[in-house]
Amino acid sequence: MVITVSSIKGGVGKSSVVLLLANNLASRGRKVLVIDTDLNNTVTVYYTMGIGRIGEICERQNVSLAFSMGKIDDKNIVQSRKQNVSVVPSSLRLLDQRSMESVEIKRVLRSAKGFDDVIIDTSPTYDSIVAGAWMAADLILSPVQFTEYNFNMSACLMSKMRSVTPEQAKKTYFLFNHWSEQYAKYPSSMQNLVFTMYRQNFDNLLSVTLPDTRFVDRYTNFDEKCNVRSLQPGCSRLAKGINNLINMIYDQNTVVEVF
Repeated sequence: MVITVSSIKGGVGKSSVVLLLANNLASRGRKVLVIDTDLNNTVTVYYTMGIGRIGEICERQNVSLAFSMGKIDDKNIVQSRKQNVSVVPSSLRLLDQRSMESVEIKRVLRSAKGFDDVIIDTSPTYDSIVAGAWMAADLILSPVQFTEYNFNMSACLMSKMRSVTPEQAKKTYFLFNHWSEQYAKYPSSMQNLVFTMYRQNFDNLLSVTLPDTRFVDRYTNFDEKCNVRSLQPGCSRLAKGINNLINMIYDQNTVVEVF
């Protein structure tokens, strides 16, 4: 399955969702390829930290070169520090490739062989590379936070998608990130007000939510693991949320306790 994680707005937890999905799937024994088309390169840094001479490696093996070569293969795939996860690193040269045809971007992104799952991280914008990542996807997840501005950006995303790739709009789902059970109790909370706006205007809302927890930073920056049985509530809630999300996507009932 090819999953694209996309949002026009930055700071919604897009790259974190990519990492959590990929690591959970890898812990299930699936072979995962993460393609980093985000110029912020968070995913690349996470998966390659500590690898010797990684700067040189990413200069000669990256997604920009894959687009230039017209395919993804061993010449641009880097084995990450995580078992069962490989990565195609991001590159600033993507700035010069935004004039490529989206259909060609799609073809390249779907050209990788030998993986159970491909997860694509995208820049928080709209260009031909983002459109190609939409077109390449079997499923598009768009993480959202609870602000009116985020709602407006979600409306913009869906409008653009329906005009550019209408068939992919049917494969797009909003994933509520930073969900707080505490605020859910109060109808007048910003969370509930924005949630109501989404519910009244969109029918592509996932029932699974991911919790509002600072543990995400500990996971992505300090490499602490998610653990369903953790005594840290944020850690255990996040682990359960990701398990629930993947089980929903793949129609499974599996619990990865630590990933």
